[in-house]
Amino acid sequence: MPLYRDAFRELAALRSAPAFHPDGVLYEGRAEVRGPGPLPLGEVDCLVRLSKGIGTPRGVPDLLGIAVRLLHEPPVDFLCTTGPGSTGWRRFVLSPSRRWARSTLTSLMYWRAPHVERLHVLVDVSDTRLDSPDPDVLIGRLPVRLGLRVVGRDGDVQVGTIEVTRRSDLDRPAFDPVLHPPAGWRLGPAWLASLRERAYVGSRAGQGIDATTGRDVRLEQAR
Repeated sequence: MPLYRDAFRELAALRSAPAFHPDGVLYEGRAEVRGPGPLPLGEVDCLVRLSKGIGTPRGVPDLLGIAVRLLHEPPVDFLCTTGPGSTGWRRFVLSPSRRWARSTLTSLMYWRAPHVERLHVLVDVSDTRLDSPDPDVLIGRLPVRLGLRVVGRDGDVQVGTIEVTRRSDLDRPAFDPVLHPPAGWRLGPAWLASLRERAYVGSRAGQGIDATTGRDVRLEQAR
């Protein structure tokens, strides 16, 4: 799929940002997970990036996205985007939102493992103060607590919270749920994971980011 990868590379180069979710703000926080499942149990530091999927102007609805990296060893990444709800077919559909408050975000894709049911990740935003769609909406309102759920056919398998505590001054990590799934799990369906992986490779190349190290190649060459 070289044409598919190249299309994302060109779009990222044109934007000088990720091909999708180009405008975002990186935060730091702490996640807590309860119940047996793919996510590591207990408390762990995390990075959280809020973004707009298309990159619409300020105040304009968009597909709102949350990228989370659990700073476990090895790290675990998951990405969720706003959808119409959390039950049944609703977690398999994306929809734009005009505000973060009272939104539910879905991973859309699922985690799979041998002899285990397929599981989705959901993030629930209940804080009514988050009344815009912009990624910097948390600034001045921190700490903010988000609900976290891993969901199977019969309901919640794992539950937890993500407490976002501060804006981060770290370089933005290359979030990638294909490369950083929970141990023993893979992102599915396989054909879509393969497409997503190529899209991420192309997007990183367009930004000048080395696919192996995650470092900005352009900065390395300028030194």
